[in-house]
Amino acid sequence: MKYFALKIAYNGANFSGFAPQRTAGITSVSETLESTLLTLGIDSPIVGAGRTDKGVHSLGMIVRICARDCWESARLYELLVPKLYPHIKLRALWEVSKDFHPRFSARARSYIYIFSPHYLLPFFAPFIARESLGDYHTLQECLQLCVGEHNFALFSKTGSNPKTTTRTIYSACISPRIYAGQQCYVVRLVGNGFLRAQVRLLIGACLAVSKGIITKDDFLAQLSAVRRSYSMPASPQGLYFGKVWY
Repeated sequence: MKYFALKIAYNGANFSGFAPQRTAGITSVSETLESTLLTLGIDSPIVGAGRTDKGVHSLGMIVRICARDCWESARLYELLVPKLYPHIKLRALWEVSKDFHPRFSARARSYIYIFSPHYLLPFFAPFIARESLGDYHTLQECLQLCVGEHNFALFSKTGSNPKTTTRTIYSACISPRIYAGQQCYVVRLVGNGFLRAQVRLLIGACLAVSKGIITKDDFLAQLSAVRRSYSMPASPQGLYFGKVWY
């Protein structure tokens, strides 16, 4: 058997999430990949670098598949690109060793969150979240507080049962941008890993501090896993799985 890595971008608005749902009428990214590979006679499990919830997009999710020895990277790429398009864009495909694991071999991952306080045209609504912002500099300060190693137990959804809830965030920043002629903001987070819904819960809490809904001390207590003060995640539409480093 040969093993291949796929770098994919996808529109999360068309899927129930990355992980398989095994429910009639619900389609996930991994199930779409599986069914597409079957049309080429490839019956392979899908192993991803992470998982995204319903409505969350990807710019560079890495996936590992296996196929018979007769397959070559160039030919497989050529056949998969049109089959996966338009909801999934295969950006790259290359052969990897059997030991390569998209998740456990990763050194770092990034997420990008794009939001606007304005109501944009419906064409942009699936890709730019509508979130109100209070004080910009307060939001910046909260993001900086996230940098470093923390126990993010109070910034995660239950159900994933990770071995540890401690993660390290290497960088967290926000920058203003103009999209669709309106003021928008782009948040970038880079870390060694993220818990389920951690990014949305973090950004939701940071926005809550910027609007005075909770205090900075409340946020710090939650960041220290002492006390939960805010549990409303930011909306999923503006979230993108960005990049993986190996």
